[in-house]
Amino acid sequence: MITQANIWSQLKDLANNLVLNLVGTGRPVNGTTGANLAGPGSIYTNLTTANVHLNTGTFASPVWELISGIKFAKATYDFAVDGGATTLITPAAGVNYIIPSGSIIIGGVIDILTTFTSGGSATISVGLSAGASGAAALKAATAVASWTAGLMAIIPLFTAATMIKMTANGTVTLTVAVAALTAGKADIKLLYI
Repeated sequence: MITQANIWSQLKDLANNLVLNLVGTGRPVNGTTGANLAGPGSIYTNLTTANVHLNTGTFASPVWELISGIKFAKATYDFAVDGGATTLITPAAGVNYIIPSGSIIIGGVIDILTTFTSGGSATISVGLSAGASGAAALKAATAVASWTAGLMAIIPLFTAATMIKMTANGTVTLTVAVAALTAGKADIKLLYI
């Protein structure tokens, strides 16, 4: 244990005890990632998902436990950026945009910032690009007239029966059908573990 309050003493103490901070672009693999390199207490940060894992195993065979609890993902659909054609649209903007495989979406909301409009009777559904029940996993096709400024409920509703488990990495998508959109902006905000 360090006896002097300085960065060099702290780094030396960590290195002498084989406690390292590792980074990578995928989920760490138990028994492989950091084997014979990172001792118990080492941390691995997944740069793709921002998830943080702690080695609770050994120096020879690390076991990486997820230590970050409830995560937040936000996708922003903006007609001015993403267009409004009758097709599946993956919004260009977001925060923690990729929801990793194995995550469980426990709830969320659609925050409509600008009322959606259409030259016809468009419908909009909100889903996931992969690993769940498709283009309407979060919101079934709903008439454009319902997409007015304010909050709109989605599935899941914080109940086990409605939660969605990701079987692959995925992103939020919107599907516009029947007629193209002419305006609209919304944040799709999700909580997952």
